Amino acid sequence: MLEDNTSMTQPDYINRVISYLYRYGQRFLVKKFNEYGLPFEVGQLPFIMQIYRNPGITQEGISANAVMDKGTTARGVKRLEKLGLAARETDLRDRRVNHIYPTPAALEIKDWVFRIIDELHQVLYRGLSEDEIPLAVSLLFRMKDNMKDYFSNN
Repeated sequence: MLEDNTSMTQPDYINRVISYLYRYGQRFLVKKFNEYGLPFEVGQLPFIMQIYRNPGITQEGISANAVMDKGTTARGVKRLEKLGLAARETDLRDRRVNHIYPTPAALEIKDWVFRIIDELHQVLYRGLSEDEIPLAVSLLFRMKDNMKDYFSNN
């Protein structure tokens, strides 16, 4: 179990809290994936979510949207293909481009995947008011944009 050993003299670094949230979130997802018997691992979640949200997306599009390097995306999509959850179709105008779609098997479990994500957010938002939730999300997106701008300019 992760413990918060923050002392009064230690500054509040938000990246530490975000790291805790990420690791707890991963543990939650692993537990729920096992409970629901989902056929893929938590590491493939960003890829299948991009395919669900953007049927026909390219691998480059997945990498950009998920903020993943191309090699990680290639491995993640390949794993989903082996599991029968993703299918590639070659672009008719540019044979070098492949569009990635969810398979019927992926669509069968889509509601379960989104239900688990909703459950995660119910836990994350517990105790927050209706006004605090969009504020928290907005602040985190602003921090994400700060990092994106940093890497775009450096």
